[in-house]
Order: sequence, then structure tokens, then C-alpha cells
Amino acid sequence: MSKSKNKIPFKTRLYTFIIPLFFGLTSAVLFKYYAITPVHVPNQFMEPTLKSGSTAYFNRLFRSKHLGIGDIVLVRSPLDPESVFIARIVGKPGDTIYVQKRMVFRNGTLLDPTSFPESGSNDVPMIPQGKTESDDMPKLTVPEKSFFLLADNRELGVDSRTLGVVQENHVIATLW
Repeated sequence: MSKSKNKIPFKTRLYTFIIPLFFGLTSAVLFKYYAITPVHVPNQFMEPTLKSGSTAYFNRLFRSKHLGIGDIVLVRSPLDPESVFIARIVGKPGDTIYVQKRMVFRNGTLLDPTSFPESGSNDVPMIPQGKTESDDMPKLTVPEKSFFLLADNRELGVDSRTLGVVQENHVIATLW
């Protein structure tokens, strides 16, 4: 019997290995950079939900009309387009938001503290004890195509209380 009848040419074997490998690697890279994005959490702004130093995975394939109250989003800073931050949506277009004695109200209703956790302790006292700027905020109506965002750690976090409302086109991704 001849061995040549059963032998597959080297070129064919090479192509059957390289082509799937190429498409697999390309798909993995595209998926990582255009679908699911890992983000290092550099600070305590979202504690207790996201711990400082951890990695959070964000979904870039979303529609802004499907974003809801309580969703955690990755946002491009309105002040510095090169900078991003993580925050929770507490107000959508048309909502009236205000803060009284550290309690957050949406359309006159107190937000459920269990749905919107706030860091109970702060290892680093940034502001002296007593009344702070995060205790109260006057009423604000969220404009069209915008969101009002809060950090879970309201003492340390940068959010809509200091940056103002965030336009929906600044939302990059949602927590996966």
C-alpha cells in the first residue's frame, strides 16, 4: 500500500491550523475591546459595591434607552475627555433629584438605601465631622439625554453633585 494516498499535504494541514487560530484570536481581541472591557477600580468611589483595586467588567454593547435607575456605568468625564469614572444612575431625563440630610430623593420619593448602597465607614477622614457638602443638594431636574449619577461612597466620590448631569453620549459602558 502506498502512503501517499493517506497523507494530507503540509499546506492543507497548515491552513487548517492557522485560519481558525487567526479568526479565534481576532474575535477575542475584538470582543475585549469592543464588547466587554475590563476596568481597574483605582479608588474607593464605588465602595462597598466595587472594591478599590478590583477589576470590574463593563459591557460596551448597550443602548442608552435601556439604562435604568440603579445601573452602574462607566462614564467619560465632562471636564476631561481623557478621564473616566464609575457611578450609579439615580436620575433619568425629566426626574427631579435632591439630597436632604444625606438622603437622596427622586421625584419626591426617598431612594431605597438597600438598592443604592452608601459606604458606611470611611478609613480616611477627608472632611471634618459635621455638616458636609454631600449632606444637602437643592432640587435639580435632569434634562433630556442626560443622567444624574452618584458614587456609592458619597464622601469621597466624584459624581453629578460636583460635575453636574452627564450627557448620555458620555456613557461608555454598563457594568456586566
